Amino acid sequence: MEATRKTFTVVLAVLLLTGCASMMGLPQGSTLIGDYEGSFEGKFFWGTIGVKVYEAPGGAKPVLGYLQQTAQQNTLNFHGEVKGSRLEAEYSFVYGSITGEISPDGRMMSGAYKITDPPFDRGTWKAIKR
Repeated sequence: MEATRKTFTVVLAVLLLTGCASMMGLPQGSTLIGDYEGSFEGKFFWGTIGVKVYEAPGGAKPVLGYLQQTAQQNTLNFHGEVKGSRLEAEYSFVYGSITGEISPDGRMMSGAYKITDPPFDRGTWKAIKR
């Protein structure tokens, strides 16, 4: 388990060095329509999740977000899109995905995540609109 945490730390350190690369994909003229924050919990890792939903010209709803691991303060960025009430996203620099649903009133989101690169992890998350 210690080796798994060290691998995760190295992967996330590389991600931190790349900074806000996930921001580069946001279409010009997009407007923030939802800012959610909450928690995630998996087999090996747990921490904070942040999800920002935008409305882009043309009606698409791009998403930018992060998982921040509590124990080691590492951050894993993701990007994707909301279609209807369904969120589908992928990480910027590792394999895996984030999926979820926005509640009918738009005040909450919840779903699942998985990391399919070492150190491998999967779990659930929930967030509330700020």
